[in-house]
Amino acid sequence: MKILERVRNKKQRILRALFGTFSATALMFTFQACYGMPSSILLQPRGQVLDAETGEPVEGLQVSLWMRPIDTTDHEGYFAGEVQEIPQNIEILVSVTDIDSTENGLYERLDTITPASQVQDMELKVQRIHEDS
Repeated sequence: MKILERVRNKKQRILRALFGTFSATALMFTFQACYGMPSSILLQPRGQVLDAETGEPVEGLQVSLWMRPIDTTDHEGYFAGEVQEIPQNIEILVSVTDIDSTENGLYERLDTITPASQVQDMELKVQRIHEDS
């Protein structure tokens, strides 16, 4: 008799574990159906960096998203990153850093927060550091 009780108890524990697993899975699917997955969009970060005073394009500046470099500006100040899947309703830290020192003038670092939907065709203006004579 004890053997039959053990078998029944083991069978009940297995059924409870299976039922618990299926219940948790059903709960997750219900949550997703009600609230949905966070929407995301495919974007290619790109734009141009200009001198804030003169409006001229600035070459040799590194542009980063979320502290991760994506490109260095070309002779016309343009940059472009790879296509990324970005959550639609977030804001992104965009940074511009002068990495070529004084080769084309010295520029202050620019940090700006931009909505994800606006990382395409950005126009970023950087301030030149003037040396006191």
